[in-house]
Amino acid sequence: MKQKINILLAVLGMVVLFGTASCSDDDFTESIFDTTDYPLDKNSYSFPLDTFVKKNFLEPYNMRYMYRMQDIGSDMEYNLVPCTYDKALDLAVLSKYLWYDVYSQYAGETFLKTYSPRIIHVIGSPAYNPTSGTETLGYAEGGLKITLYNANNLDPNDMDNLNEKFFKTMHHEFSHILHQNINMPNDFPFISNGRYNQSSWQDTPDSVALGQGFISPYASSAYREDWVEIMANYIVKDEITWNDMLKAADYDWETVDDYPAKDFDKAVARGADRDTLGYFVKVTSYESGSPSTYKIQRKLVSRSSDGTAVLNEDGTPQFENSDGQVGRQIILQKLQMATEWIKKNFGYDLQDIRDEVQRRQWVTDADGNFVKGSNGRYINNLTYVRPDGTTLLDELRQEVLKYKELQNK
Repeated sequence: MKQKINILLAVLGMVVLFGTASCSDDDFTESIFDTTDYPLDKNSYSFPLDTFVKKNFLEPYNMRYMYRMQDIGSDMEYNLVPCTYDKALDLAVLSKYLWYDVYSQYAGETFLKTYSPRIIHVIGSPAYNPTSGTETLGYAEGGLKITLYNANNLDPNDMDNLNEKFFKTMHHEFSHILHQNINMPNDFPFISNGRYNQSSWQDTPDSVALGQGFISPYASSAYREDWVEIMANYIVKDEITWNDMLKAADYDWETVDDYPAKDFDKAVARGADRDTLGYFVKVTSYESGSPSTYKIQRKLVSRSSDGTAVLNEDGTPQFENSDGQVGRQIILQKLQMATEWIKKNFGYDLQDIRDEVQRRQWVTDADGNFVKGSNGRYINNLTYVRPDGTTLLDELRQEVLKYKELQNK
C-alpha cells in the first residue's frame, strides 16, 4: 500500500517466491529462503555496512536491508537510481535507532521477530507519479517488504523532512503490516464514511483535511490509509506540531467558487496571508491574460444575519471556530481506537513508542524537558553538537565504521 505526498538496493540474498501447481507428495525444502551463511568479503568497500546490517537486522530479525540497485526488485514504472553508500549507511543506523531499538524496548524482541518486514528495500531517487502530481514515499507488500524511496536526499539536519519522507513512512507501512495480520476494528471505516476521496485527495490542503477529521490529506484517500496515518503521524510529530494540527482541526472550512481576483488581491494587500484567508486552489477564469476568479478553500467566515462577512478592526474576515471541535474530536477518536487496538492485540502502548521516539529525536535537558532553539522549535538531537564536539549521529555512524577494523586483520 503506497504512501504518497504532494509536489531506500542491496540484495544480501535474493528472494524469489514461486507460485506453482503441484501434487501433495512433492518434496519441498524447509524454507523458501537461501539460509546458507555466506561469508562477507572483507576486501569489499561495503563490508562495514554489510556487517552492520547482518548483525543488527538479518541475524536477530531475519530482515534483509537491501540497498544495491537491482531492477527486479523495483517498480519498473518509475525511472529510479541506486542509493549511495553513505546515505544507505545513515538510513540504516537511523532505522535501528529510531525504529527497531524503540520497538525492541517497548514491544519486545518476539514482536519484532514476528511482525518485522523481511525486506527493507532502499532506493536512491524519488518516485513521481506525473498523472496525479504526487510522490510515492514508500509501500508495503504483503507484510513482507517495505520499499523506501528518495534516500539520496536524506538530510539528518532536517528532522521534519526526515520524518515526513522516511520515518513517518516507515511507521505508516509497518502499521499496514500489523493490520494485514490482525484486522482493524470493524467500526473504524464508518467514522469518516462518505468523506473519503480516492481520486483527488492530493488537492486537499492540510488544514482542510484536519477540519474534516483526517490527520493528513493522504488519510482522506481511503480508510486503510486513514488508519495507519493516524498512528504514523502521532509517533513522529513533535508536541508543538501536533497541537498546531489539532488547533487547525477546530475550524470548519468552506469552498468558494469564482472568488473575484480583485477581492483576493485586496485581502492580500491588507496583510491577510495564506493561512488567514484560506488556500486558493486554482484559477477558474482569466481576463486579458490575468486571473479574474479563483476557487478558494478557507476557514468558514463568520457572517451577520444578512450574510455579510464580519470583519476584524483591520478589515480581515473573522472565522468561525467550531464549538463542537468536530475535526479534533474525530482525529482523537481515531487515535484512541488505534491505541486500544495496539494494546489489545500486540501488548504495547502507542504512547510509549511516541514518547521514546520524541526523546531520541529532540534535545532534552537534565529534567527531561525538550529544549527549544531561538526559532521556538525543538532542537534536532541527531546533529546537536555536544560539549565534547561530537554529535549523536557521529556516534551512530561509528556502529558501522567500527567494522573497518576487521578489514585490517
